[in-house]
Parts: sequence; C-alpha cells; structure tokens
Amino acid sequence: MAFLLLGPALPPAGASSPDAWRAYDREVRAACQKASRLEQPRMPGERIDVPVADRRPDGGTLLISALLLEGRQGRELCLFEQRTRRATVAEAEFLERLRPRP
Repeated sequence: MAFLLLGPALPPAGASSPDAWRAYDREVRAACQKASRLEQPRMPGERIDVPVADRRPDGGTLLISALLLEGRQGRELCLFEQRTRRATVAEAEFLERLRPRP
C-alpha cells in the first residue's frame, strides 16, 4: 500500500470538537497500551497525527496516529490507523540513535 503525506492533520471522522479529539486520544492510547508487549507501558509524549492519501481505488485520506511507549523492557512505537481502529507496535530502541547529540 502506498501513502503520500498531506498537509496538516485532519480530524478523525466526526471529530470536530475538543471533546471528540479527547475521546479519539483516549481510544488511541487504550489501543496502543493493549497492543504493547511492555509491562505497564508509559506514554511520555503527545500523539502525532499524520494524514496520508490512500491510493486504493476508493481513495480518501487515512489518519495514522503515532505514539511512543516506554517501559522497563524498552521502547515501542505504536501506529494507530483511524479507519480500521487497529494499533500496531514495533520495537523503537533505534529512536535513541536518531536523537541529536549536544
């Protein structure tokens, strides 16, 4: 599946109010926590939303939300697809190597 990055994040379907965004954030965090392989994962940062063009025949825009999870065993990056409501996690120890050195 190919994706194109678009402009600023689009609200999840029906999420135009602050209450809807808060509900979406809770859904993403709960799904990521459930998908995590870490014991009692913490979510130290903010959710990042990335709208992408879906190149499938039905077209449209997908919203992918990313969230970093941390635990004693390491770090995971969680990606939540707004359309399918599915969270996928992967080891994220490589993120430490990407951090700029002072």
